[in-house]
Amino acid sequence: MKKTLALAILGLTACATSYGQGVVQFNNYVSTTYQQVKYQANNAPVTSTTLEVQLFWALGSFADQASFDGAKQAGVTTFIDPGFTFNGGGYYAGPNQTLAGWSAGQTVTFQVLGWETSAAKGGAATFGASGAKGTSALWQEVGAANANANGIQPAANPAKGFNVGPPTLLIAVPEPSIFALSGLGAAALMLFRRKK
Repeated sequence: MKKTLALAILGLTACATSYGQGVVQFNNYVSTTYQQVKYQANNAPVTSTTLEVQLFWALGSFADQASFDGAKQAGVTTFIDPGFTFNGGGYYAGPNQTLAGWSAGQTVTFQVLGWETSAAKGGAATFGASGAKGTSALWQEVGAANANANGIQPAANPAKGFNVGPPTLLIAVPEPSIFALSGLGAAALMLFRRKK
């Protein structure tokens, strides 16, 4: 009986650990590619501490946006870190992302979304509502070469930065003239309505 119980516990443990987990740092400052977040209009690094970035991921390799969108999971978020000033800034160092269900040798596709949260800078609380936002290209990562290398690490190891990405994230900001013209249009409508 004791032997059967011990074997059953070992079997359950083996089943539970066969579904692994991976971990990676959501960080573009210690990644291998070291790509900044920049403004699309002038290619200048984003230094706004109210610019939020979020990681999305999906197990497997996805080449097109629609397929990725159907499988992606929302990941961790963070903000631009003003402490990283190399080459003008544009870096973030967020929390670790756990990749549930990942196993060694499996590819994971990632994407980063960024948006301005400050209304004074054309932003809003969510990506969809913000007027200043951007989406990175999709990229794939695999397991790290060893416990000290960048890439996806098994959850038992300390998390490391990305090895292939993240690519440069370009933030599109509406031209001030758009806000000015919409304001003038609204004022003209108000004047037109008062004259009636």
